[in-house]
Amino acid sequence: MNLETNIREIQKGILQWYPFREGAKCLYIGEETDAVYEMLTDPENDRIRGLFVRCVKPEELSDFAPQEEYDYIISIASLEKLENIADVLRVLAERLAPKGHMLLGFNNRFGARYFFGDQDPYTGNIMDGIEDYRRAYSKSEDRFVGRCYDKASLVSMLTAAGLKQQNYSVLPDLSNMQVLIREDYKSNEDFSIRILPTFNNPSTVFLEEEYVYNSLQQNNMLHAMANAYVFDCTRREEEVDASDILQVTSSMGRDREDAFFTMIRKRKSSSHADEKRGEEETAIVEKLPAYAEGEKRIEKMLEIAEHLRSRGVPVIDMELQEKSLVMPYIEAPTAQAYLTKLLEADENHFLEKMDEFIALVKKAGADFEGGDSGVEMPGYPDLVPLNCFYEQGHFLFFDQEFETTEYPPELAVYRAIYAMRTVIEKCDGAVTLPMLYQRYLGTEDVAKWQDLEWEFISKLRNEKAMAPYFSKVRHDFGKVYSNRQRMNFSAEEYMERFVNIFKGLEDKKVVVFGSGQFAKQFMQMYGGDYEVAAVVDNRVDVQGEDFYGVKISSPEILKQLEPGSYRVIICIKNFLSVKKQLEDMGVTDFGIFDPAQRYMRERFRRGGEMSGNGADPNNATEAGTEADGKEAPKKYHIGYIAGVFDLFHVGHLEKFKMAKELCDYLIVGLVTDEGVVRYKKTTPFVPFEERKAMLEACRYVDEVVKIPPNFGGTREAWKMYGFDVQFSGSDYEDDLRWIADKEFLEEHGSTMVFFPYSEATSSSKLKELINRKLL
Repeated sequence: MNLETNIREIQKGILQWYPFREGAKCLYIGEETDAVYEMLTDPENDRIRGLFVRCVKPEELSDFAPQEEYDYIISIASLEKLENIADVLRVLAERLAPKGHMLLGFNNRFGARYFFGDQDPYTGNIMDGIEDYRRAYSKSEDRFVGRCYDKASLVSMLTAAGLKQQNYSVLPDLSNMQVLIREDYKSNEDFSIRILPTFNNPSTVFLEEEYVYNSLQQNNMLHAMANAYVFDCTRREEEVDASDILQVTSSMGRDREDAFFTMIRKRKSSSHADEKRGEEETAIVEKLPAYAEGEKRIEKMLEIAEHLRSRGVPVIDMELQEKSLVMPYIEAPTAQAYLTKLLEADENHFLEKMDEFIALVKKAGADFEGGDSGVEMPGYPDLVPLNCFYEQGHFLFFDQEFETTEYPPELAVYRAIYAMRTVIEKCDGAVTLPMLYQRYLGTEDVAKWQDLEWEFISKLRNEKAMAPYFSKVRHDFGKVYSNRQRMNFSAEEYMERFVNIFKGLEDKKVVVFGSGQFAKQFMQMYGGDYEVAAVVDNRVDVQGEDFYGVKISSPEILKQLEPGSYRVIICIKNFLSVKKQLEDMGVTDFGIFDPAQRYMRERFRRGGEMSGNGADPNNATEAGTEADGKEAPKKYHIGYIAGVFDLFHVGHLEKFKMAKELCDYLIVGLVTDEGVVRYKKTTPFVPFEERKAMLEACRYVDEVVKIPPNFGGTREAWKMYGFDVQFSGSDYEDDLRWIADKEFLEEHGSTMVFFPYSEATSSSKLKELINRKLL
């Protein structure tokens, strides 16, 4: 499926799970181009068959008064565009057939997303809905384009129209339903892991919504602050059985064979144990393929369960019923929730139970004590705490969809450990991720497993194919962090502490405070531009270690430095305690590194040396024009091109020549040997320093820079160099990740240009000839 098709399939998920009656008459309120209308009328849709559907646009409803009745009346957010919604609901209620259902989707103006900084879908402003649009539509000349409602208002209007309602809360969005929960049901899901929020405009968001869901649920606030609702309405005077569906979890973003709806249903069953109780309510879990292609996956899950049981791994009982997989509902915490509480309470007991859990995971695959097993055994990458219950003192796995030799058994061990990262960081005790990696994988070097885990997850979620879409609707951690910090400071102090951290550093040394992820990013991206005199950290256990060539010291050494000769750059996520610590020490010259901030690199180096031809982009003649103005201006000022450039050949030379013809100053980003091994899965023939020397000798190259191994993407490069254009080969022109990066650049005043791919000569061809001893 292409990008547009994928997006539309995700949008269909809001109702694709619903048990429509075959042959029913349906009125759809919206556009014929809507994804939901396409779903209702698709003759190939195995979930929905034989509906007779009429489509009416929202603005036509005022004049819509046909006498015919409908079994289903459906609207997803379209009624919000009408000012007279209460009147329209009364008209629609009259057109509902006996035993009919009205399925209505609405955005909630009190949705959590709007309290966290997201923009209103209609006005484009933050907080408009929360204020009930008192500013948005306050003037007579304001044109109404739509609005969100709160739950109480919606219930009142639906009741006034003579409709009974069964309400479902939707997370995170009507157009990307991942979880749908009945209002009288309290889920035991860990939504911080299960849900990936989407936003109308993620650039204004200042809080990570997914980490608030669980607290909202524990405090009975989740339904009030759900981002949207689906109301299943029936006539008030009719006795219609309420839906037995308590919760629906959707994975519509996956490939067709991997897309499912997992539904928790309440059923009545006869009780033979106690005749006096007659019928008792029980719950079941039904896993329903979203498409016909998923039916084979359901059958495979039964096989996987048997394979795991044969190896001593307990798996929940399941049976195939028609086209879905049915299993009992277990009223027990997930292993994720159980182990989290255990770690918070008792580290030793946590390790005992973690040993027990990992032992089961290892039983599923090859016997190993860390490292590569060397045995071609199937891996079960979903043997993770999130897909496991802890019931009556035992672990019980569920939702095991994958059995593959593509991923080794050790990957499940890594994933199980990594799943505990949040609580481990929160507890900050003796149990650490490196300690668990060493304990269960025999090594602290888990780069291989990190790459495999991301490969597995990204394939499953279609991350590559969906990159342009996700980049527009998902929040970026760095941006969330920046937005939040701006709220803690005045505009002047924010500029001083977060934005201008390099201003006035020409005669000062840098002291980096911290040695974690933020500090690593700072050192990789900017450490080469400034003299880092010291790295300090409050953690005694890391003091004395080498950190990018600098020994980590205690902050006490700051007392030995002459005031005015240095600036401290705080490279810590939770920096407030360090900020106060520095202020208490009398240190006033400090900045706070923000990974999402665009820090333009200063045009000086230690010793004043330049790479390449030594040109300075700040002194380059504007747009490539000669001093006498005779030469035609070049299209771009600063250009950027990145690559390995192993076995330098004429194809590389032609790219540099074409790039230089289009820009005044050409920066070449060079992948390190470490980066080649990690991301290309090979070793360069020519080591980094030699590749760098050859590029610096090229007349078309003005500067050669090292690409930071972990922060070497287009967006990070743009933040550092502020280029006007990035050049790349045409073999990436249709790659969706590169398309997303191009859109990012264009949103920020830059762009991307693709050069024709060199067919004649390539590094890969040269390597092949060398390996065959033909060169």
